[in-house]
This record gives sequence, C-alpha cells and structure tokens, in this order.
Amino acid sequence: MVGRGITPLWRHRQREQFARAVDAHPDPVAADAEELADELAVVALLRKAAVTAGPDEEAKARMRARVLGAAEPPPTKLDQPVRERRTGARGRLAVALAAALCLLFSLAGMSLLLSRDALPGDALYGVKRTAESASLGLTFGEESKGNKRLEFAAARLAEIETLVDRYRDSGGGPLGGYLTALTDFDADAAAGSRVLAALGSNSDQRALEDLRDWATAQATRLTDLRPSLPAQAADRAGTSLDLLARIADRASALHARADCASVTSGQVDQVGPVPAQDECAAPPVDPGTSASAAPPTAAPTTTVTPTTAGDAPGVTSTPGGVVPNVPTPSAPPAPTTTTPSGPLLPLPTLTLPSLPLPGLGG
Repeated sequence: MVGRGITPLWRHRQREQFARAVDAHPDPVAADAEELADELAVVALLRKAAVTAGPDEEAKARMRARVLGAAEPPPTKLDQPVRERRTGARGRLAVALAAALCLLFSLAGMSLLLSRDALPGDALYGVKRTAESASLGLTFGEESKGNKRLEFAAARLAEIETLVDRYRDSGGGPLGGYLTALTDFDADAAAGSRVLAALGSNSDQRALEDLRDWATAQATRLTDLRPSLPAQAADRAGTSLDLLARIADRASALHARADCASVTSGQVDQVGPVPAQDECAAPPVDPGTSASAAPPTAAPTTTVTPTTAGDAPGVTSTPGGVVPNVPTPSAPPAPTTTTPSGPLLPLPTLTLPSLPLPGLGG
C-alpha cells in the first residue's frame, strides 16, 4: 500500500479505506479495489484457507462442548495429585537405598574374602577375627563350640608359622604380630579346654582324650617354632607351652577319675574343672538296676549219696559246712496192663436179602 503522506490523519483514513474494501469484497469500490488489490488478494486467500483447512464439524462440536463445560478436560501433568509425586520420590529413595545396601554387602563380602589370609598386624586381621566370632555364634552344641575354639587356636599357630616363613630373612618380622597371635592362642585354647573338660568329666570321656591329644600336638608345634621366633616372642611362647601342659595334665587327671564316685571337686579354673583329691571310690549301685548287673556269687553245693535200706544216713563235707546225706526214694513201679486169656468166640454173620435193581428185568 502506497501512501501520500505519513501523518496520523492520513493513516486513519487509509485504515478506514482498507476496512471498507474488505467489507465490500467481493464487490469493493472500484477506486479502493485498484489501490488495495494486493491486500484484498491476501484477504481472499486467508478466507479460502480458513474454509478448507479449518476444523470439521465434529471437532467444532467438541470444542463448543468443552467451552460450554459439557465435557471435562483431559488430565494434564499439572493436575496430578501431590500424593503421586510423593510416591515417585519415595520410589527413587528406595532404589537408592537398595543400591547402597548392595554396594555395602559386596564390599563386606570382598573384605571377608580378602581377610582369609590376613596375618596379625595386617589391616584386615580385625575383619578375620570378627568373622570367626560370628561363626562361633552360629555354632550350636557345647562340644561343637569347644572344638571350634580349639580350631581357632590352631589357626593362630598356623599364622605364626606363616610369619616365620615370611620374615625368615629379615630378622623375624614385627614383634606385635607374634604377641597378638600368642595372646589369641591362649584365649581360644583355654576357652575350648574349659568346655571340653566339663563335657568329658560329666558324660563323654572321648572329649578328654581328644583334648589331651590336641594339647600334646600343639605343644610339639610351638616347641619347634620357638627357636625361630624373636627373643621376646620366644619368652612369651613359654607361657603358652605351660598352658598346653596344664591342659594335657588336666584332661589326663579327669580321665583317670572317670570311674570314681566323685570326678571333680566342684571348682573351675582357667583350663576347666579341678579333679577331686579324695580317694577314688566306686560309685554306689543304684537299687533300681537289675540283679543281672551285680557280680555273681558262688552258691553252696550239697552232695547227696544214695544209701541202702537199714543203713544210717551218711554225711558229706561241702564248702558251706557238713550236710547229712538224705536217702533217695525209690521210684514207684510202673503200672502194668493185663489182657484176659481164654478161647475166642466166633463173630455173628448177617445175611442180607437180594433186592431187584431198578431197570433190570427178572
């Protein structure tokens, strides 16, 4: 559109002229149509596009119903309840916690796996001892717990052997590792001895034999290791050897009094029940036991010699004293059966008449 001048009045007149041309379309004023031909062509194209590209009647009806409030608008993200958003946050938090727990368990499992070969003084040795305490808590039965304690004590000697082999060329290795292993060895050995000695003195003598053999074997191992230990560790090993000697002696003493009426004195020390010091007496016999369990006694025997009629009864000397001989009574004669004798009488004979059989003539 070309204007003659740029003034507010002229612009107002131009707008009115364009509006009259649009309203008068398709038969606008000739003068206005010539000046506004391009603009009117654009208006015609827009009107045609509105007719062809607009929404259909069904879409118009839906929009009209929505505007009038006949149908509810579809839910949007802004209309979701606050509770759903909180549930989503809790779900993400639960996933994060589960991932953290999985990571923690995996790290704990790796630590337990790596601590199996840890030695006293290593960073993971505390994890190893904690795992042993947990396994002891999951063990049931007094005998099983006592054997588990002895197993831990034997593991301490194995660790000392490993330390000796590792630091054989470097002066023996750290002293603290040897002292820690020996201290733990004494604690486990004494605890296992108390449990098994109490069990053996009450019922199971086999536990005493196993305890004595174990103490002897461990004393032999520690005696062989002692020259290779550092000076202070070797002196400390003497205390452990004394403890093993006490355990072996205690097991032997309790086993020796297994058949006595009193096995223990009722007191308990570091290695277990203390044996009784009185004279070993056999336990009293229970009156409820059967007579067959009592030892058999020899019964006095009596010898009877037969005598003849008219003679005086004799006497026979026996271990139980002098017993008179009693004559043996004679057996009564057996009854006899007699058969009557005489001539035999003939038996009578019977004659039966002949009867005709049915079906036969005559």
